[in-house]
Amino acid sequence: RCFGVYAGTAILVNYLLMVTWLPAVVVLHERYLLNIFTCFKSPQQRPYNKKNCWNVMCEKVQELLFTVSEASRIFFEKVLPCIVIKFRYVWVFGFLAITIGGAYIVCVNPKMKLPSLELSEFQVFRSSHPFERYDAEYKKMFIFERVHHGEELHMPITIVWGISPEDNGDPLNPKSKGKLKLDSSFNIASPASQQWILNFCQKLKNQTFYYQTDEQDFTSCFIETFKQWMENQDCDEPSLYPCCSQSGFPYKQEVFELCIKRAIMELERSTGYHLDSKTPGPRFDINDTIRAVVLEFKSAYLFTF
Repeated sequence: RCFGVYAGTAILVNYLLMVTWLPAVVVLHERYLLNIFTCFKSPQQRPYNKKNCWNVMCEKVQELLFTVSEASRIFFEKVLPCIVIKFRYVWVFGFLAITIGGAYIVCVNPKMKLPSLELSEFQVFRSSHPFERYDAEYKKMFIFERVHHGEELHMPITIVWGISPEDNGDPLNPKSKGKLKLDSSFNIASPASQQWILNFCQKLKNQTFYYQTDEQDFTSCFIETFKQWMENQDCDEPSLYPCCSQSGFPYKQEVFELCIKRAIMELERSTGYHLDSKTPGPRFDINDTIRAVVLEFKSAYLFTF
């Protein structure tokens, strides 16, 4: 529809320009430009002056144009008709062979086929041709092709706390990755940090680039999952205290450090959530102390590779 509007508008504008500008340009050319450029005048109208370089150049241009015109006239009036008439049988059999060959390719082998269930596009070349193999085989290897068939892979948003943004590797050695340096001032267990992380997750989920989903997500923001787990624990069992609903959010530091480990083990048993180096969540050191936090959300943008 947009192309139709564009084509119609272009035709109308072209017609208006031709009706208005073309007559004006022709009048200007005949009245003024011919008097300025003497090369366009006939030899009788040009003043003869051997010492004028402009006249000499105009004569050379006229001779060149005359030579090209004569060569074109001779080719189209004598050479081309001779080639067509003398070799008429060659042309007839040649084009007939091309027609028969094209009909054989289209109708017999490999012939054009209607789209099948396996291949939704028309097949033009042989099945072994790279173009056809792309539609049949290679297309499935690219995510931007599979997106149209419902296989959407959203680009993640990964946020890390507790790591110093320092590149201490060898800049002259591409294989040197350096060493991880932790931020000693980071403390997620403090009540202020818990509240800040929770507010951050809630604000981020209200952004336009966040991908909203109806599925229950245990991994994107661990503080929300941990808070929900604490509120669902019944304090009637003494063994659960203080990791139960009786403790209010934000939790005390000692309560947080104790209950976060219980929550991770409980979620691993009940939901299959396993905390490792590839899943978001808290990161512990050898002393079971949280030294870093990784949050990961799905964005509304898809991978294009």
